[in-house]
Amino acid sequence: MNKELLYYQILNLGIKIKKSSNIEEKLENIIKKYYEETDSLNPYINSKNHLVSMMIEGKFPTVDRWDKIAKEEGYLSHISIEYIAGCNWKKLKKNLMFELKEIIK
Repeated sequence: MNKELLYYQILNLGIKIKKSSNIEEKLENIIKKYYEETDSLNPYINSKNHLVSMMIEGKFPTVDRWDKIAKEEGYLSHISIEYIAGCNWKKLKKNLMFELKEIIK
């Protein structure tokens, strides 16, 4: 996913971004945090990254949909993610959105 597409999709989600000259730097931080190659070895991080990318695209999955994606593409199930994150699916979505907003600030 390129930076321009990521920026466009974030704006379409309704995340308010303060106009500043360093918006590119903020987007780079998002990309670094969620798409670092070193994290691809960690199944939880890998699953979380995929959820974040789906969220940015405006398609945060239901539990059933996620479990189907997880099985087909090799991600952790929603139960595993909830256990590791220490919260339910609804709270996980809120936490991920909060993390994105904090990075953008």
